[in-house]
Amino acid sequence: MGCRVSFVHVLILGLLWFLQPQLAIGSALVQTFTVDCGVRCQTMDNFGANDAWTMQNIGGWPEPVKSHVADLLFSTNNGIGLSCWRFYCAAGINHRTIQDSWRTDESFALEPGRYDWSREAGERWFLRAAKARGVRQFIATFYSPPPWLTRNGLSNLGGDTHSTTNLKLGAEEAYAHYITDILVHFRDDPDERERIEFDYVVPANEPQWDWQDAQEGNRASNEDLRRIYVALAGCLRQAGLKTKILGPESGCLPDMTSLDAGAVAKWHADYGDYLHLICGDPAVSDGFGGVVSYHSYWSDRIPDRLEPERRRLGQAMQNHPGWKIWQSEYCIMEAGRDLTMDMALRVALIINSDLTLANASAWQWWLAVANEDFKSGLIYTDYRNPGDSEDILESKTLWVLGNFSKFIRPGMVRVQLSGRQNATKLVASAFTDINSGRTVLVFVNSSSQPQPVKIQFRSSAGKTIWLTPYTTSAQDNLAKSGKIPATESFSILPRSVVTLLGEGTSTK
Repeated sequence: MGCRVSFVHVLILGLLWFLQPQLAIGSALVQTFTVDCGVRCQTMDNFGANDAWTMQNIGGWPEPVKSHVADLLFSTNNGIGLSCWRFYCAAGINHRTIQDSWRTDESFALEPGRYDWSREAGERWFLRAAKARGVRQFIATFYSPPPWLTRNGLSNLGGDTHSTTNLKLGAEEAYAHYITDILVHFRDDPDERERIEFDYVVPANEPQWDWQDAQEGNRASNEDLRRIYVALAGCLRQAGLKTKILGPESGCLPDMTSLDAGAVAKWHADYGDYLHLICGDPAVSDGFGGVVSYHSYWSDRIPDRLEPERRRLGQAMQNHPGWKIWQSEYCIMEAGRDLTMDMALRVALIINSDLTLANASAWQWWLAVANEDFKSGLIYTDYRNPGDSEDILESKTLWVLGNFSKFIRPGMVRVQLSGRQNATKLVASAFTDINSGRTVLVFVNSSSQPQPVKIQFRSSAGKTIWLTPYTTSAQDNLAKSGKIPATESFSILPRSVVTLLGEGTSTK
């Protein structure tokens, strides 16, 4: 008897096809996610963290303890495999307006043109440790000019509420030469372990903020920034450095595409609209390496800010072809140290949104190690002064960042991942290594229920794709499980982040 298909049969089959991503298995619904490696988005550059101030103290710890910290941060075997390290070049100890000794540090510069390269010994130890463990991307950061180049002789504004910047008028060239001297030293360092030509240099950080006290910092209007960027680009070229400028390091995401009304009203100059400032001015963009940077602070509230602000930024970047964007600093701006999955899941959602909506090519955390009661560290310590116990407290945020950084390596490409996503339940992203064909998927399950999923791969004919899960949860840190064929469904555990490492084998 021949096969006959009625209209009712067609309708039923169509409904089954439509509902297939949500078919019930037991009491749960299986969600199907489809990976299309033929639809390519941004190329990934790095995942990183900042050494600012704290590593100067921790770098003086006994070798076994600080080596353990370095392994956690940089090792792809025993840690999270960061691929970028931000090295802070301090402006000089300032206890007049900065009370916390962990927020100010000695400078390499003794006076104009004279340096002591033995300084910042603790931070230099971690610079060597990062290089020795395979980190290949480095950023030098400067938050304030040295005191002799500031209007008030301090490393922050400290009471100056009217100037557009703390840099002395006409001191842009001197500041550029100061930065360049330090970069040249490291490029030509006689100690090969520290010989690094920095990929990028940050001459201004969060330039739209006040920077009155608490830590080093310098506000700078758009015109101030323009003069700094142009002067620094000239000095870098003159010194034969390959180092490119990174900026603006915007303190908030919306200021990348519009002026900051509060800052404009307060200091009577333009602050913000940074894409236009940098990408739209050839005199400025000439010193950049085709990368602009923002910080994800204040844009992490679900749902009204998390997704819309990143979508707008991603769309705005389409007006600047050839440019990449980095999320270059973030922590949760709340008091209260948190080592749990509560904080880690919040951070994982931010990472996923920055990568998939803003199309960020890099994602970098604020403090690699913190000793404060704040949601700022990947690793925490209660150490304050010499003689205190050199304790190390690993946060779940450390390992959740590792779900991305350990597996999504520089040069990998984010690819299209189709499927229903919900920030309060399950979100995901996918990446591929064009050369090896290896695929990485990262799932974030913020809910208290398991989320069954099934993975489909377009254009995988003739191959069986095997997925190896690495799970971070309240119980596990990047725990490896046995391989699963992609043809089978499986569950993402409640309140977990799971990386799936996909590798194909020929079935022919």
